[in-house]
Amino acid sequence: MNEASREINRRELLGIAATAGIATTLGIQSACSAENESPGFSFIDTNISLFSWPFRRLPLDNTQKLVHKLRSLGIAQAWAGSFEGILQRNIAAVNLRLADECKGFPELVPIGSINPTLPNWENDLQRCSEIHNMPAIRLHPNYHGYTLEDPRLVQLLKQATLKGCFVQIASALEDVRTQHSKLQVPDVDLTTLPALMKSVPGARVQILNARPRPDLLKKLANTPGIFFDTARIEATDGVPTLMQHLPPERVMLGTHAPFLIPEAALLRVHESSKLDTTSLQSLLSKNAEKLLADSQPSRPAIRKNQVGNRASQKTTSAAKTEPGLPSSEKLEKYRIWDSYFTPSHSHPGRDGNSKLIAEIERALPAIRKAKFEKLCYFAHVGIGTTNDPALEKSLRSQPEVIQQPLKRWPNLLLGMIQLNANNVPASLDALNRWLQDGPMRGVYFPGGGPAAVTCTHRNFNPLIERIAELNGVIMQHTWFKTGGKRGPGESTPSELAVLAKRFPNQKFLCAHAGGEWEQGIRAVQDSENILVETSGFDATAGFIEMAVRELGADRIVFGSHLPSRSLGTELCKVTAAEISEADKCSILGENFRKLLSPDSEKS
Repeated sequence: MNEASREINRRELLGIAATAGIATTLGIQSACSAENESPGFSFIDTNISLFSWPFRRLPLDNTQKLVHKLRSLGIAQAWAGSFEGILQRNIAAVNLRLADECKGFPELVPIGSINPTLPNWENDLQRCSEIHNMPAIRLHPNYHGYTLEDPRLVQLLKQATLKGCFVQIASALEDVRTQHSKLQVPDVDLTTLPALMKSVPGARVQILNARPRPDLLKKLANTPGIFFDTARIEATDGVPTLMQHLPPERVMLGTHAPFLIPEAALLRVHESSKLDTTSLQSLLSKNAEKLLADSQPSRPAIRKNQVGNRASQKTTSAAKTEPGLPSSEKLEKYRIWDSYFTPSHSHPGRDGNSKLIAEIERALPAIRKAKFEKLCYFAHVGIGTTNDPALEKSLRSQPEVIQQPLKRWPNLLLGMIQLNANNVPASLDALNRWLQDGPMRGVYFPGGGPAAVTCTHRNFNPLIERIAELNGVIMQHTWFKTGGKRGPGESTPSELAVLAKRFPNQKFLCAHAGGEWEQGIRAVQDSENILVETSGFDATAGFIEMAVRELGADRIVFGSHLPSRSLGTELCKVTAAEISEADKCSILGENFRKLLSPDSEKS
C-alpha cells in the first residue's frame, strides 16, 4: 500500500472513531455533529488489571482513575483481571471483589483468576461463570507454579470450554531482568501450548504480554484458537509485523495497564503507519468483539454512549495525529532531541553503513510522526567494538563511510562514537580523529560485546580525561539486573557513580536509568554530574514521576531506542507522565541540548 493510501486510511479510522463518540478524545475538530451518526467502532482493551501491584504503587491503580484514563483514550471496554489473583490464595474472595468493583463501571468486563494448584479450584471456575457472569478466566502458571503440561490445566481448559469461557494466559507480567529479587519468575514456556490446544477441541486461549520468538510464533500461528495481545510487542513496526505473521483476526489490543502506560499500546499500533483501516478495526475492536460474543455467558455489545458521548463537545485543542500521541503543535513545542537512537546498534552492515542506513529509514515514519528535531546514534569507528575484523579494518581505512549517515541527514542526526576501553591507545586516537577533528559530539561505552568493560576499570581514567578536554558527552550503558550481571563487562549505576566521583566536573549519562529504575535512580541520586536516560525497558508506569521527584527534571534525558524499541514505549514514558509541561520540555529536549552545548542552547 502506498503512503497516500495509508494516509487516507488513517483519516478514515479517525472518522470512524468519531462516530463512536470518542472524537473529542482524539482531538478531531470536525466531530462536533457526530452524536447523531450511526455507531462505528470503539477501542477494546483486552488486558488490564485492577487493584494494587504487589511491589509498588502505580499511578493508575485506583479503578476510578484508571477508567477515567481509558475513557480519555477512547477505550470503550476493558477486560479486567486482578493483581490480587497473582499471590493471594483465597481466589474466591479475589474474584468476588473484582466482580463487585466492575459493577460500578460499565466499561469493565471482569476476568476471574483461577489457580488450578489450589484444592477445589473447580468451585472457583463455577462461580466465575455462573455467579459472576464472567466470560473468561485469567491464568498465571509461572506465579502459581505449574506448566502448560500439567494435567490439572488440561481439566481446567476442558471445563472452561464446556462453560463457553475462553482463557487468558499471562505469559509474563514484567521483564524478568527487573523483578523483585525474592520473587524471580520466568516467563511461561509456551512451546507445549499447541499440543494442549489439540487435546481440548474448541478451546480458545489468549496469550497476554508475550514476545514469542519467530519459530514459536509460527507454531502458535498454525494452531487454531490461540489469540494474542499487543501489550509488550516491541520495535517501531512490531505490531504490523506481528499481524503479518498471524491470522489477522487473532490479534487484539492490550495495554497491561496500569502496570504499563496505556498510551504506549495505542501509539504502538499507529507509529509505523503500516496498518490499513480494516486491519486497525480488527485489531482495535472487532476481533475482541467476536471473541466475547462467542463466549457464554455473553456480554452486551458496546453501546455508543457507554463511555459517555463526548462527540458533541467542541474542542479547542489542536488536532491530534494518533491516539496516545500529543498534538503536532505540542510535539513541536517539546523540540525533541533523542539521546539514544540505536539503528543497527551492534553492526552497521558489512560495507560499513548499508544496514545502518536501512534501519534509520525504517525509523523515519515514527520520527516524523513525533516531530523529532535531532537523534543521536552511536557509530562504530574501527577500534574493535564489533566481532567483525573485516568490518573494523574497513572502517579504519574508509572514514567517509562512517560519515555518510551524517551527510545524508545533516539536519536530523548527531553522532557519538563507540569506544573500546580494552584498547586505550586506539580509543585515544579515535577521540582525536572524531571528536577533536571530526563531527562527533561524544562517546558511548557499551555494556556488551567485545568493547564492554566495567566502568570502574582503570582504563577509563585516561579516556575520561581526554573526553573532558574535548568537551565530549559520555553515555555509559548501565543495568541493574535481577540475579546479577549477564556479562563481565556490564556496568551498573552504582559503578557509574564511582566513576563520576573521580571526575566531578564531567557530566555522564546513565543509559536506561539502570533498567531497574527504582534502584538506578537511588544509585545516582547523590551524583549531581550524572543524568539518567529514559529508554531500553518497558513503559512501566511511575518511572518518570519518581525520577523527577528524586533527581529533578533537569537530570533526565530522553532516549527513544528506535527502531528496536517502539515510539509508543519510549515517548509515552514522558508525554503521559503526571509532571508539568515545563518538565516534559526539559526532559524531551532542553537538557540534552544544554549538555551538548553548555554555554548556549545550540540548535
